[in-house]
Amino acid sequence: MKRLLPYVAVIIDSFHSALSSRILWIAFFAIWLLLGALAPIGYREDYTTTFVDRDLDNASRLKAMLAQGLADSSKTNQPVGRIARALPEDLKRQLRQVGEGEDVRIWYSTLSDALNELFDDDSWYDAQAWQSTVRLRELRVLDESLDGQLSDSQRKRQTRLRIEAALPGVFEGRSARSIRMTYAGFDFPARLAIDKTQFLIVLNQMVFPTIIKWLLGYILVFLGILVTASIVPDMLQPGSLHLLLSKPISRWMLLISKFIGGCAFVCLCVVQLVVGLYFIAGLRLDVWNARLLLSIPVFVFVFAVFYSVSVFAGLRWRSPILAIGVTCIFAVFCIVIGWVGGLFDAFVSRPDSIKTVALSGDQVFVTTRGEGLLRWQEETSQWEEIFESEAIGSDRVLPPVTLNDGSIATAHVDGGRMNVFGMGAFDLLVLSEANQWRPQPSLRLPTATTRLLVGADDIVAANTSDIAITSQRKVKQAIDPDSKAASDKTKAKPDWMAKLSNMMGVPTEGFENLLPSSIVLSPPRTLAIDSSGNRLALLSGKQLYLLERRPEVEPSWTITASKTLAGELPRIASLAINQSHLLLATEKNELMLFANGSLTDPVSIEIPNDLTPLLVISLDDARRFAVLTSDQRCRILSHSDATSEWDWQKTLPNSKIETIGFDPRTQRFVLAHHVDRIDVLDSQTLSPRRQLRPQLSTWRKVSRYLITPLRTITPQTGEVGGTIAAIISGESAVTMHRDGSGPAEQIRYKILSPILSCGIFIIAMISLSCYYFTRRDF
Repeated sequence: MKRLLPYVAVIIDSFHSALSSRILWIAFFAIWLLLGALAPIGYREDYTTTFVDRDLDNASRLKAMLAQGLADSSKTNQPVGRIARALPEDLKRQLRQVGEGEDVRIWYSTLSDALNELFDDDSWYDAQAWQSTVRLRELRVLDESLDGQLSDSQRKRQTRLRIEAALPGVFEGRSARSIRMTYAGFDFPARLAIDKTQFLIVLNQMVFPTIIKWLLGYILVFLGILVTASIVPDMLQPGSLHLLLSKPISRWMLLISKFIGGCAFVCLCVVQLVVGLYFIAGLRLDVWNARLLLSIPVFVFVFAVFYSVSVFAGLRWRSPILAIGVTCIFAVFCIVIGWVGGLFDAFVSRPDSIKTVALSGDQVFVTTRGEGLLRWQEETSQWEEIFESEAIGSDRVLPPVTLNDGSIATAHVDGGRMNVFGMGAFDLLVLSEANQWRPQPSLRLPTATTRLLVGADDIVAANTSDIAITSQRKVKQAIDPDSKAASDKTKAKPDWMAKLSNMMGVPTEGFENLLPSSIVLSPPRTLAIDSSGNRLALLSGKQLYLLERRPEVEPSWTITASKTLAGELPRIASLAINQSHLLLATEKNELMLFANGSLTDPVSIEIPNDLTPLLVISLDDARRFAVLTSDQRCRILSHSDATSEWDWQKTLPNSKIETIGFDPRTQRFVLAHHVDRIDVLDSQTLSPRRQLRPQLSTWRKVSRYLITPLRTITPQTGEVGGTIAAIISGESAVTMHRDGSGPAEQIRYKILSPILSCGIFIIAMISLSCYYFTRRDF
């Protein structure tokens, strides 16, 4: 123990040296000032009442419904007509122009502000007229309450629900409660359209990691280098080094002691800030997340990376200024390498990542995250582009589906990536071998179609507000580019009522409405149809439906079962249905399995290792489902005859899986993995039948053989932010909202690799510094 005392004295001396820096006390004062400024922040929970721009999920449908309410005299006393006539005069003038067929741009803010004016005067409401609308249970309870029993917030909530009931398929699904941020007791102007549970998720997954990353990862690390850069040069001053070495200590241990002293000093700054944030989050935001405190050693570790460079520069040139300069140059180099690597991930790898797969005989078609449609070319071992993948393009491609004759059906939506409506109407495209797999236009799809499904002899088209169905025979008959009818279809101008109907997403010519009038679609929307084409499962918001086709009745699709999901509104969802069961997956780490024909008494199946599902599909029998989980692995859920229970049969060996698919005609199971590779498996034995390994493009080669090695040998300090986010949130990835056409996209945190690369770099730099210090005569 006595042998360590001299080194402890050296560490304490490093503290004294750092404490004499004015920059340190400026940093301390800045931390205290920041914590004091953050202390008054708070929040309160309130009812979700007035509308904001983000609440409009289908603004084109809203415009069309309001325009029809003004133009159609039969709508005058209906809810939509009463609301339309209560709007401001300027907006009504624009809506009348829409009803006359003019292309009028109406801003989202104009629509939401106009709807908010209805909250001040409810003379537009008529209880008898609203009896024909689909009212949520919450609205029925509020309507049954006496006026004097409702608070102002409840009255506004009641008004919002009445507007939503009159305008179905227009608004995003929102929780009944929302969050308002406060500061010193005063409300911020805007509200957060999330409930408390989602608020806590946002804080832990986004807000806290971002604040800590910027304050600790950049600002405090830079200030720490400014304060500690003089420790080693001061040690090398004439007299100081000789005095230190006169004690029974070794040179390399002396240098390591100075290094530990600098890191321990910076730890004091980090502790003050993180502990202060921890108590503010707990006392003001009700977030007592002890994992916040685990970020302290991680960021001291990050500081050690840059301080190891500063120590070597201080030894080499004996100047604090040069040590700071060399460290800053090194930091810029790390940032640039990380930035370039991020660009290659976003603009090279991600656009090529496969999102959906379709098979037609030996032909393989895929869509990508870059909204491209590709076909496999066996001769060149490359993907042939039918529609180009673009990192920042504006177009959207519907996931292809395989028709009974082997043709492929899809659609290309101009300008549809950020806006599901695109830049106008779009056709169903059919690709066939007879036409060398070139797209041929067929029926006009309903506006804002986001997904196609095939059931027996039918094609189902789902958009934001409705589900339409047509027969494959009609699709084939409509493929005739030389016919006069096709020419007339593109040139003829619809009348004003037809145009309004088109804007509302109603079925176009050749399609029929599938949904009963009692069903209103709201996000999240997802559906699945079984192989017979006679059963359809639908999730709309928190409402789960099971529909069955009965040709002898009208309408032919009727609701056979429905269920309201418990808990909060799911953010993402995926459905799969087979002959006897229905499987529902949300962002929770468990699946809900229902017996077909009944949605009561679901079986809850927990996913191993606390994973979450991204996509579920049926393997076209009554006993097995395939589940893509958040670790990018595929697991098979099967029914055991021995135990009569559902259990996990197998985890496939493939890793980094992008998506999964199943072809019922050939009973082939498809895995897309490692960006753009394909494995085709036998669905019964799960053994490989075929493997597609495309050659790397030029930019992919640059990414693999240049950028990846550079990122490997460079300490990944910027990516430690992912480690912090994983520690604070307790999650290994953040799941993005899915668009209904593929698996939910994940941004996976790099947790161990940044720590490993930084640790190796610190050891290498300190070893080099110790070698230099012991071999050089100072």
